[in-house]
Amino acid sequence: MTEEIESLLKETMGLDAATIGSAAIARAVRARQAACGLEDAAAYAALARESAAELQELIDAVVVPETWFFRDRGAFNAMVQLLRDGALEWSFGRKLRLLSLPCSTGEEPYSMAMALLDAGFAPDSFLIEAVDVSARSIALAQRAVYGRNAFRGADLAFRDRHFEAVPGGFRPSEAARRSVRFSRGNVFEAATLPGNASQDIVFCRNLLIYFDRPTQEATLQTLHRLLLPGGFLFLGPSETALPSRRDFTWAKLPMAFAFRKAPPGAVLPLARPAARPVAAAGRAAVPVPRPA
Repeated sequence: MTEEIESLLKETMGLDAATIGSAAIARAVRARQAACGLEDAAAYAALARESAAELQELIDAVVVPETWFFRDRGAFNAMVQLLRDGALEWSFGRKLRLLSLPCSTGEEPYSMAMALLDAGFAPDSFLIEAVDVSARSIALAQRAVYGRNAFRGADLAFRDRHFEAVPGGFRPSEAARRSVRFSRGNVFEAATLPGNASQDIVFCRNLLIYFDRPTQEATLQTLHRLLLPGGFLFLGPSETALPSRRDFTWAKLPMAFAFRKAPPGAVLPLARPAARPVAAAGRAAVPVPRPA
């Protein structure tokens, strides 16, 4: 019956079971069966397909986030560099729009906010939409209390600048929190995403590695639609061979994996780094699921 569940997860969140292994999915299914008091696997599969609430519980059980603040710091530095260098067609006359998808438990979008605040952007000059397929992850992100495991690496000065100690850990500053808006969403459900051509910058890192090639291509089409002309898409280091379309061009930024959407009328040369194997090596948020 695991195959039926794998098929359901592929339909709803794009997950290619091979990327995390059937054993991991089977463990999640067993846990949910026990929680529902069902011994029959077929009965659970039917419940998961018929009940949106149980399907969400199953997705939450399958999605196991592993992330931390300023993970792959070069991407955040590159984001700030683009704005400082005027590479982005944006002015202070309107609010800067950014998207973190999947946002997991909030570390990435809050890191984006902190990087912008440190660069001198006022909290009300930008909005970060943070979307994830996991309702549990969104709830944790909105709670915004982080333990020490969320702070890794040698440079933790940002914690002193942007966090306050609270019972149970550390909470981002009010300025960082008010710049981020969380919502449960799915990259395959347009109604749960921001509008087309609405985002200046999209972070979608370590999501495509959980999809097969056709699903990757469909996701890239969605990300392309979400970006404003001239906007930038940030991917994970194992995903740089994927944007092979001629309406994306590699930004060639140090220590970051960014691609630019072609401005209107422009024909950009296809330019991207050498292909790397697309394999799941770490987890930041499952498909867009965890995506979204």
